[in-house]
Amino acid sequence: MLKRTFKAFEYPDFRLMWMGACTSSIGTWMQMVAQSWLVYEISGSSRLLGLDAFLGQIPIMLLSLVGGVVADRVERRHILIGSQLVQMSCAFVLTALVAFQVVQVWHILMLSFVVGLAQAFGGPAYQALIPTLVKSEDLPNAIALNSIQFNLARVIGPALGGLALANLGAAWCFGLNGLSYVAVMISLFLV
Repeated sequence: MLKRTFKAFEYPDFRLMWMGACTSSIGTWMQMVAQSWLVYEISGSSRLLGLDAFLGQIPIMLLSLVGGVVADRVERRHILIGSQLVQMSCAFVLTALVAFQVVQVWHILMLSFVVGLAQAFGGPAYQALIPTLVKSEDLPNAIALNSIQFNLARVIGPALGGLALANLGAAWCFGLNGLSYVAVMISLFLV
């Protein structure tokens, strides 16, 4: 039974993408923890904290359908590489702003919106890429493993984010997230 659960891991390209996506998702959750803490620490405003979450999610809600259409018409790997580059750049910009102690709430809000835009196109491209990495009979297994990856990152990411925030500071959380995109980009270049 357990062997059937991990059947999609028999495909090297899927295994590589899964590990890269898992690493990147963990980094994203680490950043979300530190970013929420930072917005509240700077502003003391629960409204700005909510606005930050809203600005990060509204592009996904409004543009994911468009992102899906684009993913059907453009090379999915190129969309994913572009999306990952944008998100990595935003993480490193936030790292620098925090490290040099010049960060303001509007910086964080703008970067959240840009990351949301990138995710609106990267998410559908990733979902559309998975069926090309496994045989059709193993697709349900690959989808299940992707759900496991996402939920695993939702547990591990905030825990690591909290530890890094408490012991190293917010800049480290953002920097580690930026580095986590390297894993998925390597997997995209190798697939």
